[in-house]
Amino acid sequence: MKLLINCKDDFEAQLIEGLLSTAGIAVQRKYRGVGQILKIYGGLGRDVDIYVPGDRLEEARQLLEHREEEWEEP
Repeated sequence: MKLLINCKDDFEAQLIEGLLSTAGIAVQRKYRGVGQILKIYGGLGRDVDIYVPGDRLEEARQLLEHREEEWEEP
């Protein structure tokens, strides 16, 4: 698995995971530092890394770039 992106919180991670899952790309989530502790005790994790299979990394990057362009449009 290769690192695709670091998200600020679980909400952002869930949006990205949903997009990737829809495209059939497997996703693995890992928390940095105290992010996992915040998830356990506070319900919302912080500093979340999203990993995808190495052979799908470029495809995942392109999906994110395309989606970000759509989100920025008024």
